[in-house]
Amino acid sequence: MPGRDPLRLRRDGGTSQDHPRDRPPPDGSEARGTGLLVSRAPGLEAIRDRSELRAPDLRVEGGTVLPLDDGGQIFEVGFVDVVGDRIAAVGPIGDRPAARPQRVIDAAGSVVLPGLVDAHTHLFQVAARGLGDGLALAEWLRTHMIPLALALRRREMVALTELAALHALRSGTVAAVNHHYGGLREPEDSLAVAGAMERVGLAGAVARMMVGERTAAADVFGLPMANFGYTNAQEIELTAQAIRAKADGPVAIWPGPANVAYCSDEILLAGADLAREHGVRWHTHAAEDAFAVEVTCRFQDGRRTLGVLEDLGVLDHDATLAHAVWLDDAEMELAAARLPHLVHNPLSNAYLGSGTMRLTELRSRGIRLAAGSDGCAVAGQDMFTVARFGALLQRVAATDAAVISVGDMVKLVTCGGARALGSGSGTLAAGEPADLIVVDTSSLHHEPVNDPLASVGWFATGADVSTVIVRGTPVLEAGSITTVDEAEVRARGLEAARAVMARL
Repeated sequence: MPGRDPLRLRRDGGTSQDHPRDRPPPDGSEARGTGLLVSRAPGLEAIRDRSELRAPDLRVEGGTVLPLDDGGQIFEVGFVDVVGDRIAAVGPIGDRPAARPQRVIDAAGSVVLPGLVDAHTHLFQVAARGLGDGLALAEWLRTHMIPLALALRRREMVALTELAALHALRSGTVAAVNHHYGGLREPEDSLAVAGAMERVGLAGAVARMMVGERTAAADVFGLPMANFGYTNAQEIELTAQAIRAKADGPVAIWPGPANVAYCSDEILLAGADLAREHGVRWHTHAAEDAFAVEVTCRFQDGRRTLGVLEDLGVLDHDATLAHAVWLDDAEMELAAARLPHLVHNPLSNAYLGSGTMRLTELRSRGIRLAAGSDGCAVAGQDMFTVARFGALLQRVAATDAAVISVGDMVKLVTCGGARALGSGSGTLAAGEPADLIVVDTSSLHHEPVNDPLASVGWFATGADVSTVIVRGTPVLEAGSITTVDEAEVRARGLEAARAVMARL
């Protein structure tokens, strides 16, 4: 509420100036989020020492290597060595260690860069691809997405998740935050969806959507009663069960409150508390369109989205907030102080007419940013398209071509996403998770390659991705999926889509 004491009490009895979660993690170490705990700085020398003693398990060599580090290095003909699930060495090909690797992937004629990260998506929505054209967000949800979610059976959500994950991998995505709200949302559903992602080879998190009891704000959104199947206590316990049941592996379970605009304070608090208790992050929709902010202000004593989270004491580095389109200056200041991860979804925001994130202003304030596709239904899973469109959208909004480069957006969909997941810096460097892709730039639409980063940013599509390595394992190699029978996954996914759509 405007005019509140700036030293207002937090839920733990502290104040807004001394809350222990207000402080960001130490520089160079973010060890939470995906089930793969990363403590970067202390382990780098150990990785280097081991690499001197052990031959690489895998070497990618011969391509132009873009580490995407702060120094802007480019190795025109370079190599990346992998030991286990970590990068052991990166550099010009003349500096590669003498030890013979067990496997070599030839990247000649290609660009090697960190894997793409989709920091906000809903994989099951692939069943409704292309529906709802011309609808605004609330109507699109009521008409298509919520009925689809409620109709899903577990075997269908698994098949659809595999289908969408396949598309993501083929497009160069190594990890995704899958905000899942299909079916009954039982713990077994979350685990089944996480398992589907892992089988195909996609890492990341399943953010189990938490809704809880129906609120007055949900009435204004026109959400169906069937969407609110659990009490708050049940919702919290089911989420905790799912998180505890998936303690390791490349896909973690996160708490995922549905939306700041219509979730109760209890659900928002519980999401953040569960994340802290279990060492993961939490995820929600925040300020996606003007209507959501209007509803928030109406039912939260005039407070806007980030103000609500701030007053609850949950606006911190464990929060990953999808959209954040309609933030005012005061909210941007809060984000700069508390350092949550804000996830830009330019394609879905444009498709639904929701607005344009003030991305360049947020970047100038040092706010942590990632990007997402927001699901197959509106944009597909191709994060190269997200990066390219995101750059163009910001230039149009600012009427300034220099306001952001496509290279900046490529870093958003790689490094920014990895940091949001808590899985390292997202760069190609010794000690980092071995998540990397090979993009063929020898085709007509790339030639001549005058600037490899610009070529990848402006001209690459998922069809150019020849190799995807996730946690040191090639899941796409020489254009072929190595983890599953692709034809079977596609057939099951299409059958599931037809079945669920026929019931609507």
